[in-house]
Amino acid sequence: MTQLIRPRFISRRYILPGGERSATVVLMSGLKATNDLVNILKKGGSSMVKKSYSLVFIMVLAVAMLVGCTSNSGGNKSNAGGNNPSPTNQSTETPSDKKDPVEIELVHYQTGQEDAINQLLNEYFELTGVKVKQTLIDAKNNQQYLITRAQEKKFPDIYAGSLEGELLANLVNAGLVENLLPEWESWGYDWLGEEKSFKGDLAEGNPWGAEAGKYGIPYMIATSGYYYNKKMLNDAGFDQAPTNWDEFLSFSEKVQAKGISPIAYDFGDNWGSMNAVVFPIASNIFGGEEQLTAALKGDGLADPKWLEVFGKIAELRDKKYLAEGTAVLVMSDVEKKFINEEVAVISNGSWFVPVLKSDAPDLDWIVALPPAVNTSNDVNIDGGVSISFTVAKNNKNMQETKDFLKWFVDGPQQIKMTELSGILPANSNALAEADLDSNIKIIAGLGEKLTKKRMHALVTESNIYEEFWKGLQALVEGKKSPEQLQQELMKVYAEKNK
Repeated sequence: MTQLIRPRFISRRYILPGGERSATVVLMSGLKATNDLVNILKKGGSSMVKKSYSLVFIMVLAVAMLVGCTSNSGGNKSNAGGNNPSPTNQSTETPSDKKDPVEIELVHYQTGQEDAINQLLNEYFELTGVKVKQTLIDAKNNQQYLITRAQEKKFPDIYAGSLEGELLANLVNAGLVENLLPEWESWGYDWLGEEKSFKGDLAEGNPWGAEAGKYGIPYMIATSGYYYNKKMLNDAGFDQAPTNWDEFLSFSEKVQAKGISPIAYDFGDNWGSMNAVVFPIASNIFGGEEQLTAALKGDGLADPKWLEVFGKIAELRDKKYLAEGTAVLVMSDVEKKFINEEVAVISNGSWFVPVLKSDAPDLDWIVALPPAVNTSNDVNIDGGVSISFTVAKNNKNMQETKDFLKWFVDGPQQIKMTELSGILPANSNALAEADLDSNIKIIAGLGEKLTKKRMHALVTESNIYEEFWKGLQALVEGKKSPEQLQQELMKVYAEKNK
C-alpha cells in the first residue's frame, strides 16, 4: 500500500501540448504523486494526450523536482493558500561556517581587584558578546611566568603588569608584544604619571636594539607611603601620623611597650627595600632626587650622607622596632601582618588599598608620607604609572582586544574601578571625577611628591643593584654595620664603573 502524502501545491493548471486538453495537476512528492499523475492522463482517452504523455510526464517531474529543491529542507508543510513557508530563525550556516565566540585572556597580579574586574568583564560581555577571562598570578613569580609563556610562544592576549627595560626589549625582539603607539595617539586620553617613570616604552637607540615604541596602555598609577593602624596610633597618644624621624621613633617605642612589633618592611623584596623604604630616607637626607642621582654618578657611595641613610635602618634594627624576619619578608607577608594587626605600620604602595577593602573592610587605618629625617628637605616617594596593559603581537583577536582595552580604560569604567576597589586610575578624568574616600584622596595627593626615578633604577644605572639589595638585607640581619656596607658598595662601584 502506498503511503498518502499531503500535497505541496494544489490547483496548479498545466496546458497539455497541442492545447487539446487541459488537466488540473496536483503535485505530490514521491511515488504516489507520479502514479496519480499517470491516472489523470490515462482518463483523458485522447490519442493526442497519449502521444504527449511522455513529454508531459517529463515536464511535471521537472516541476516537481524544482518545487522539491526550493522547499524547506525540514519538510515544512505549506499553508492552505499555497504561499511559500514562513521564514524561520534557524541559521543557514553549516557547522563549519559558524565562528567560535571571541574569548580574550587577561593575566594580572592585582590582588583585591578580582571582583571589581569581574563586574566590568560581565558588563562588557553583555554589551558585546566578547568574553574576557581574567587569570590572577602570583606577583612574586610574575616575571618567571612571563618568561615561561614567552618560551612557549603563548604570551597572554593582555598582560597587566610592569614591563620595562631589557625584559620588555627581549619580548619585543622576539616578536611577542604589540607596539601600541597608534593607540596612544588616537585614543586621546590624558595619562597621569606618564612623565613619572612610565615603564612601557622603549626609546630610539635603546641598548637592546628593540624597535622604539610604546608597549603598554596605562591602567594604574601608584604612590607610596606609610600605612598606620589607627587604633594603635591613637593608643600611642598620636592623633595623626608622625611627620619626622623623632616622632616616628617615639611612636615605635610606645607601640613596642604594648608588646607589639612596631614596623614591618619587605626587605625580602628588592622593590620594597629600595624604593619604599630606603629611597624616601635617602632622597630626604640628600636633599632631593637630583642630588641623590648626582651623588651616585659622582663619588658613588663615598658621600658621608650614605652613612646616615644606612644608620637610620640600623637604628630601627638595634632598637628592635622591626618585625621578626624583616630581612626576608616580601610584600604579601608585610600586608598580612598589617591586616592581622601584628604590626602598627608598614611601607607600601597605593595598590594595597584594594587588598584592604577586600580583605579587611573593617580595619581602621590611615596613610601618610614617610617621616622626614631632615625636616628642612622634602620627602620624595616612589610612584608613577605602575601597571600597564601589554598586548600579544600574535593575538588572533587583535581588534577585539584593542576594542576592549579602549572601553576598559575609558572614564566611566575607570571611575567604577576606582570606587569599587580603590585603585588610582591612570586616566586623569576618571581620577578627577571619581567619588574618593578620605584615605584615597590622601594617597592621590601624595602624587605631588613623586619622582621621575626610583632607587631601583638609580642603583641599576650604577651597576650595583644586586650588591645594594643584598647589602641592605645583611644590614637588617646585623651581619654588617653601616660603615661596612658603605665600604663594600664603594669597592663594587669602583670595580664596575672603571
